Amino acid sequence: MKRVTQTLVMGLLLCGASCAAETAAPSTAIMPPGALSTNGDIDVRSLDVAAYAFGRPLRNDPAKAADAIAALDYMGGELNTSPRWTTTMPSLFRVQMLQSREIIRSYVGVSSDAPSQAVVNTMLALAEAYRAGDQPSVERLLASPIFTLPPDRVAAQLANIPVIPSVNSATTHADQYSTGFSVPGNG
Repeated sequence: MKRVTQTLVMGLLLCGASCAAETAAPSTAIMPPGALSTNGDIDVRSLDVAAYAFGRPLRNDPAKAADAIAALDYMGGELNTSPRWTTTMPSLFRVQMLQSREIIRSYVGVSSDAPSQAVVNTMLALAEAYRAGDQPSVERLLASPIFTLPPDRVAAQLANIPVIPSVNSATTHADQYSTGFSVPGNG
């Protein structure tokens, strides 16, 4: 009887440890209607925007950079929480998108624990303010609490995002998968 009790206790401890090791779902935003100049499929449009933007250096176009960051942040969460993607997209691509979200957040100076909705909203508003030439709004948004860097550093980072190979690869693979192109290792 003692051996049965010990085995049962060990089994419960292992079960509890595996449950504790399971991570929480990533923060996921809702993309507002019409964002990124689409009235169609916002997920596919977001992947298109991110793949295109992060496939080349983003220089002197902070509005485009802000749109791309919003798209990446949104899709990093969406790919890992929406049944549309969790049941169809390879887990490697989904994990790579979350990693890319963290890489870009770190590069630009966005807090790693900022809620995705705050990142998406701030970046979309920044893109709009940059395009409108609304410097007071740009300055106010660059001082948002989501940022860990001073506003002038965030602005400099937004104006000079190099090609980061892992981000380029992740966004390209996820975008190709979403539109049905053949992805290496996917058939």
